[in-house]
Amino acid sequence: MAILETSRHKIPLLAAGQAHKELFHNEALARIDLLIHPVVQSIETDPTSIMPSSGHAWLVGTGAIDEWLGHDHEIAGWSGNGWLFIAPQPHMQAYVEPIGCMAVFRGSWQIVPAIANPAGGTVVDAEARTAIDSILAALRAQGVLDSGT
Repeated sequence: MAILETSRHKIPLLAAGQAHKELFHNEALARIDLLIHPVVQSIETDPTSIMPSSGHAWLVGTGAIDEWLGHDHEIAGWSGNGWLFIAPQPHMQAYVEPIGCMAVFRGSWQIVPAIANPAGGTVVDAEARTAIDSILAALRAQGVLDSGT
């Protein structure tokens, strides 16, 4: 029998003659909703310490317990009926809403610090600093970088 899910994100696929197709279709849409521009609340290991709302997601940290046991490093999304888990791909990114920065998956979820504008130093090249400031401002305006200080 053929595998009825996508290879990368395990999104359920429909089969001809399949009963209850709406269940598989709805789960696929819920998984896609978690994957498109992922926004998470934080990196957690204990699902009992949070109050999930439908559509909210968390990054599962190392050593997860309870319902997240065995899902370390995955994205856990609450569907209203239970948890959906998405295994991350290398260099996958998610926006951590409460702290306003990105997390990137490099074997584990790591918070990406904002890049600050140049400051200080014993020798200051004003033209170079202005050029760097304008490059950073353009990257922030395009959403490539989070806001720095």
